[in-house]
Amino acid sequence: MNSLFEKEDFKFEDIESLITNQIEESIHLDFKSGESLSKTPLKKKEISKDVAAFANSDGGIIIYGLLEKNHVADSFSFIDGNDFTKEWLEQIINTTISRRIEGLTIYPIRKNNDISKSIYLVKIPRSTDSPHISQDKRFYKRFNFESVMMEEYEIRQSYGRKVKSELALDKWAISEINNNDDYAYKFQCTVSVINLGDISEKNYKVNVIFENYDNRAKIAWPRTSTNIDYTILEKGRVKLSAESKSSIFPNEIITVIRFDLEVSKIDCLEVLSATEIKIYLYYENGEDVMEANFKGIVEKIENNYL
Repeated sequence: MNSLFEKEDFKFEDIESLITNQIEESIHLDFKSGESLSKTPLKKKEISKDVAAFANSDGGIIIYGLLEKNHVADSFSFIDGNDFTKEWLEQIINTTISRRIEGLTIYPIRKNNDISKSIYLVKIPRSTDSPHISQDKRFYKRFNFESVMMEEYEIRQSYGRKVKSELALDKWAISEINNNDDYAYKFQCTVSVINLGDISEKNYKVNVIFENYDNRAKIAWPRTSTNIDYTILEKGRVKLSAESKSSIFPNEIITVIRFDLEVSKIDCLEVLSATEIKIYLYYENGEDVMEANFKGIVEKIENNYL
């Protein structure tokens, strides 16, 4: 689903693969038959409800023209694009949902370029203008495979979405330091965080957890980095933690943790190849996670690029 949501260009084969691989509907993915697009008031209300529910939740994709069986993609149910155009669907969405959902995109997909065999993929972002009200004057959200009415407290919380901070892990980076040493390699590792939200955030924390840690790799950090803690969790697992030292403002990127790693040239390939890293970000409004490794450095060593 992540790869589907990240795509900006869709082919018929992308939809066909959902059937072949028996992809299941989810909180982020919904399949609708071609008959779901109709000019009757009831069908228009359903379109309004389903699209608004995704925007009020975490975003996602609705595919019109695809039948499901027990919530699994089953077969095609094409739309005649002569009768129901992309512009018609766009107008229904824009005129039955208030406020307009910014960033919503409709992709027409056709089998063999036949307009009578059309599919519409509607990509809906997680809206910062939530909550959006549907044609029936109600607020909806995604729950399991359905669009359900929001509770009163959820509606109130949704109004505050736009003024919340939204942090994410930005980058895991490794650079070589003084590798003219005949006996050891030394690397500097950094983790940075970005604020994608609309207000600053002052309380956040990053944990870097080494899986399969080998103590032949020596971890160190500057004495000035007083916010870093080192914890041995269990054999083969080590945690580095760094709490915020300053506020991070909207659209700002901050390096939260920086440390050095030194390993002998004899042991380097074995140690770094086996080491896996998980990075966790925690802050008041949420969390993020990233997997990392030393694969790029290992390849450089193997190819004598260091």
